[in-house]
Amino acid sequence: MRAQGAVFVGLLVLSACSAPAATTPAASASIPGGTFTPMPSATDRESPSVAPSPSEEPTATPLPSATPITGTTYTVQRGDSLSAIARAYSTTAAQLADWNRDRYPSLATAPNVIEPGWVLLVSTQPGVTPRPAPTAAPTTPRPTQPPSGSRCSAGNRAAAGGVQTYRMIPNAGPGVALTFDMGGRMDPAVDIMNFLVANEVCATIFATGVMSQTPKGQQVMGIIRAHPELFEIANHTMYHCDLARGGGGSPSTQPCSGGPFSADRIRKEMIDAEAILRAGTGQNPQPYWRPPYGSLSDAVINAVASAGYTKTFLWDIDTVDWKPIADGGPTAEQIASKVITSSVNGSNVLFHLGGYETLDALRLIVPGLRDRGFTLTSLSDLLN
Repeated sequence: MRAQGAVFVGLLVLSACSAPAATTPAASASIPGGTFTPMPSATDRESPSVAPSPSEEPTATPLPSATPITGTTYTVQRGDSLSAIARAYSTTAAQLADWNRDRYPSLATAPNVIEPGWVLLVSTQPGVTPRPAPTAAPTTPRPTQPPSGSRCSAGNRAAAGGVQTYRMIPNAGPGVALTFDMGGRMDPAVDIMNFLVANEVCATIFATGVMSQTPKGQQVMGIIRAHPELFEIANHTMYHCDLARGGGGSPSTQPCSGGPFSADRIRKEMIDAEAILRAGTGQNPQPYWRPPYGSLSDAVINAVASAGYTKTFLWDIDTVDWKPIADGGPTAEQIASKVITSSVNGSNVLFHLGGYETLDALRLIVPGLRDRGFTLTSLSDLLN
């Protein structure tokens, strides 16, 4: 892929609406996708409204200070992005961030992350109506290959060649690899896969043999088999053991006991998983694999290479989505902010199909990264 400039933007789908004249009481107008509210002039308003929390639907137009302001506001909807809102009101994302950072300080450091329920000042003039959203195109049957707009691909695997270990993919151009481990918790794995299909996002799936045999794992295998243009399978060992130190394991630790693995035991972990992944997806996972826990040693690398796995993939962005919020894990908004602001050409993002907030985070990440100009794709696409 050819490099191109990445442009920071926000996260959500544009909405459009209309408003009454400034001489009437402020009211919300609704059109598909969202609402906007013209702010009353200083002479029409007795006192400023109180800003609602982001989780509440606002019932009045909040102001960043007690100073009277005349203008138009927009209530952020799920799926919106700051750049899309800016385009609708004939301004820029930078201007919107500048107007609203007093109320929402995070706009100063993460202007591409906005949340549903925020009320943004979108024009200093009252009663401004947004430009109409484009008319939806007629529904057509899904093509056998991703449309040119998605530009991603999967399955064109790099040759085994020499032994290589990657955190990110060098010289990849404006693409970000979304990679998903499947080695433990299986909710909401199927929903995540269906979301990726619906949004035509290519991805690399690192699956363990044992989880691929579960009912939900078999569903994931079936989705990969049905969409080879979007998904490629990679080996994550049989039992998710720590191959370098011993221990670990999921869903049982029993197969992983006994200390560091011998070369023969490491090869068996790879070969046993490969047979299951081949049968489930119709794809040969060689030469791609990811070590459980990111645990590596020269002995492990040499052993897996002797089984055909010469391409070891770690990651440069860890979402930590395996940890629930109750245990200190990240929210969907925190995951999205980290991925969107940290991604660079060739980034390799680690998710889990059983991640607690992963699905909600992806709803923000996919439009956010695309707004920045990135193609969301597989490791093979970045390597070729």
